[in-house]
Amino acid sequence: MKLLFELSKEHNTLPKDEALSCLKAEEVVYNIVVSNENVLVIDSDTTYDKIERLAERLSFTFFIDELLFSCSTSLDEIKKCTKSNIIDREGSIAINYKNRSNSVDSQPIVRALAETYTKDNPVNLDNPDIEMRVLITDTNVYVGLKIVEVKRSLFEKRKVQHRPFFSPISLHPKLARTLVNLSSIKKNEKLLDPFCGTGGILIEAGLIGAKIIGSDIEEKMIEGCKKTLDFYKIEDYELFCSDIGEINNYISDVDAIVTDLPYGKSTTTKGENINGLYDRAFENIAKVLKKDGIAVVGLSNKNMIPIGERYFSLLKKYECRVHRSLTRYFEVYRK
Repeated sequence: MKLLFELSKEHNTLPKDEALSCLKAEEVVYNIVVSNENVLVIDSDTTYDKIERLAERLSFTFFIDELLFSCSTSLDEIKKCTKSNIIDREGSIAINYKNRSNSVDSQPIVRALAETYTKDNPVNLDNPDIEMRVLITDTNVYVGLKIVEVKRSLFEKRKVQHRPFFSPISLHPKLARTLVNLSSIKKNEKLLDPFCGTGGILIEAGLIGAKIIGSDIEEKMIEGCKKTLDFYKIEDYELFCSDIGEINNYISDVDAIVTDLPYGKSTTTKGENINGLYDRAFENIAKVLKKDGIAVVGLSNKNMIPIGERYFSLLKKYECRVHRSLTRYFEVYRK
């Protein structure tokens, strides 16, 4: 079965890399068929249960579909493909499309699909038995049958203003979930955020079934983080108040570390030079992360990236605008 991931395009590479990291975490065996900023198409014999699990994890994907066919935007080619790709399911159908092209007219494409696929299947736009998904780009059309939709509205409901305790500089839940997914953390594995603050990263890790551990130098953050985790009914967690230099007194051999390091502005560093703090942070998370474990780390400046390379191998790096005037640099390291 070929699976089509409709990517969100909120970043050039993060949506695709998040999907690939989730496939790894869920131990899905696959071959990549197509990979670009619009879609990821894989060939896999995975189960529907695992597909639903992927959808529960993902944040930068809209839908996972069973690919029916893909081709150029030529109407002749589209019509040819419809005749050789028949739907062998009975029931009503709806054709829903997303046009990401400014030059391709979607209506002739939809009509060409309808000519074939509504001939034997009645149209039901409100509650169809079969939902056909059509993604149109400048050069290609991807046609699939929806398997599952990613419930992205849930991330909006977990934004900071809806929590019992929060900081205005907290990451958006969608981005926090993506960072967690980039670690390829599995259910019941241990994930640490050693600068947990109000707990935004821990919430997202806990909701996908990780055993979460958080530490922070400020007691009020630990107390507030506990309120937040309890509010979201996350039970499998451990919190402690600690300077980053002492975390190995509390824990060891965690499977993944995901953290957004202090900015040095609007965040407490207890007067410590930011370069010195970052170096201590990397040194000490290296002590508690297991061999081959993944650390996903947010930095305030891309010039800080080499600090992490003193202790880890750099795998990926991403530049993200997280607030109107704030850009963060997220790196994926391996120990």
